[in-house]
Amino acid sequence: MSRSEPRISCIIPTLNRGTVVVHTVEQLLAQKPHVPEIILVDQTPQVDPDTEAALSAWRDQGAIKWIRQLEPNASKARNTGAWAANGEILLFLDDDIQIAPDFVEAHAANYRDPKVVAVAGQVLETEGATTTQLQYPADDPELGWIRFPKNYAKRCKTTWMASGNFSIRRDVYFEVGGMDENYRRGAFREESDFAMRFLGKGYRFQFDPSASIVHLGIRAVPGGGARSWSDLSQLHHFIGDWYFNLKYLRWRNARQLLWFSFRHLVTSRRKVARPHLALLSAVMWVAALPIAAFRRLLGSKLIPNPASAAAVKQVSHST
Repeated sequence: MSRSEPRISCIIPTLNRGTVVVHTVEQLLAQKPHVPEIILVDQTPQVDPDTEAALSAWRDQGAIKWIRQLEPNASKARNTGAWAANGEILLFLDDDIQIAPDFVEAHAANYRDPKVVAVAGQVLETEGATTTQLQYPADDPELGWIRFPKNYAKRCKTTWMASGNFSIRRDVYFEVGGMDENYRRGAFREESDFAMRFLGKGYRFQFDPSASIVHLGIRAVPGGGARSWSDLSQLHHFIGDWYFNLKYLRWRNARQLLWFSFRHLVTSRRKVARPHLALLSAVMWVAALPIAAFRRLLGSKLIPNPASAAAVKQVSHST
């Protein structure tokens, strides 16, 4: 493989997706050109027989790596996949997507430019609508990463990424610290956290609308993925949101961040239409704060640079 064609490892965390994740893997196996490495980090407690048969067959053929993870933590699963990957480029994907046969190649093509360190792909809903309108500049470090439309249709530099469709040079992923594993279960706001640390290193994402996915979400498996828990146990969303805010709130952005959080989690259109749900959400929004504050006091749970980890291991064996 030439220097201009880096090896790509596709990493897919999955939880309770059944045949949907099988379809996602099938699409990756059908990519042109061939995908060098597909890593499935499976957090499903008990895999159904049909899914297990399909994944086991691919694993035995060497077509995929199928890693079982006991803890349902999407951020940890992404880090687990990064540790297991052999590729120079890590491509992180959701487990419930539809993609074109040249999707992976669309990501790969960007890395022929050595200045590109990470690519944010387009995310469409099933209706496939796109936009060319921006509320804020795409590379605005203050609000661009919140307001950037995931279905944007123009190539640009951006401060935004979605963890279900982005790629990054492996050494940069570890330099940034990977995903913060304090974002538990559905890992709400993990991508915003990663983006902020990525920006802090002086990097920007290359947004490429040709690297596009259709995200099936609740249309795929109503109870799978981040929806594997009931409304009440969605408390982890509120905790993740507060944990993020406590890390990145500053005087200049406090009003925007807090209003964005409250509007998204408490007064969304769906919840306003169901007042009891809005009230419950308001209670959870307040209750989550002390839990998030305690987690923040304990510090971020990032992954070490592989070189540093090797050095620590070498020292421990020599003592």
